[in-house]
Amino acid sequence: MLAGGGARGAYEAGALAALAPALAARGQTPTIVVGTSIGALNGSFLAARAHEPFETATAAAVAMWRELGWCDALRPLASLPELGRLLGAGAMFADVPGAGVSALLDPSPLRGTLERRVAFEQIERNVDDGTLSAAAVVATAYASTRSVVFHHGGPQPGLDPLHAIDYAATPLEPAHVLASAAIPGAFPAIEIHRPPTVTGWYGDGGVRLNAPLSPAITLGADRVVVIGLNSSVTHAGASRRPDALDGIAQLLQVALADQLADDVARLAAVNETLAAMSPSALSAATSAAGSSTRGRAGPGVARAATKAPHRKIPYIFIAPDDRLEIGRLAREIYKDRYTGAVGFLRDSNLALLGRFVNADHSAIHGELLSYLFLAREFVDGLIELGERHATRWLETRHDARLWQVRPPPAVDTALEQPGEH
Repeated sequence: MLAGGGARGAYEAGALAALAPALAARGQTPTIVVGTSIGALNGSFLAARAHEPFETATAAAVAMWRELGWCDALRPLASLPELGRLLGAGAMFADVPGAGVSALLDPSPLRGTLERRVAFEQIERNVDDGTLSAAAVVATAYASTRSVVFHHGGPQPGLDPLHAIDYAATPLEPAHVLASAAIPGAFPAIEIHRPPTVTGWYGDGGVRLNAPLSPAITLGADRVVVIGLNSSVTHAGASRRPDALDGIAQLLQVALADQLADDVARLAAVNETLAAMSPSALSAATSAAGSSTRGRAGPGVARAATKAPHRKIPYIFIAPDDRLEIGRLAREIYKDRYTGAVGFLRDSNLALLGRFVNADHSAIHGELLSYLFLAREFVDGLIELGERHATRWLETRHDARLWQVRPPPAVDTALEQPGEH
């Protein structure tokens, strides 16, 4: 299960590359891949290579990230089309009739990059021949604001009214992944044409479901590897009056990090409850769950409610140590490499982006930079960070070898230095 977080997705590749040898040695190659936003891109890449050894596929994901740059995902900021976009936005705010802008940035190069990097027809073959049980990406429907899980393979759950999730069975296409990664406001909405039951305009799946843990279990996962790109852990530090960009970063943290931490905590709590129940009580609870949902939400929801909550789901959970860890990394690289005239000459897009969010001001501003900071040094740092955190998980004692059943073990991390906020 791969969460969203823009350019921070390189962390997922590093973490999985470190986990791959240990999982492969135990014959535990993933057979279900679910991703949101940049996790949808990483997930589709790995799903297309599921017929390869897992170590080979994850190494290829690391190599892919090290080859990506700004122009693989976005049009240059200092260009006539972007100037026209800014003028259109200005005209819209001035209430000029007919003026408007679909998004602040133009990610049109991303489609070509995605189609070159991911063999979507191979995903279909991998599911059809049983190499994968299911591959899925999550997007948000603009018309209903509900999460839609586009999935190939697995059961047909239908609707999940409790979590406002719809499931749409379909072979995955580039449009599904691009929709999952279409950050509202920053990227234009993507129109989905298949399957016909859920056609319409879609945006980033992370708006409602950045941590697609529930879909992974609903699609049949017996254990889950969860890779997050944000942390809800906060350490004490010096405080100052927040500015507007601090507020935006705070909203992102709440939407992306807290949701994931809460989902993992709930999974662990269910596991503990089930472990304490007698076989007869567990059987009765399972029967009751099936009866209570049957007839209200359709057979797909009844099956999911009966199966998923009443079985233990061991997990691996890799995420940054604290909520500003990646922001500090982005800030330091920006300050060292992309400020001043030299930084502008090195990469004008990254330099302009950093100036726009005032990235050298604080680690929180660095957090905002990190979502689009496609600098080679930053990608390398994220890959190393993901590898380090995954290696630590492998070296930590868990409930069942590599797998945790109860809440995650506590991680000791250094306190932030004053001024980091």
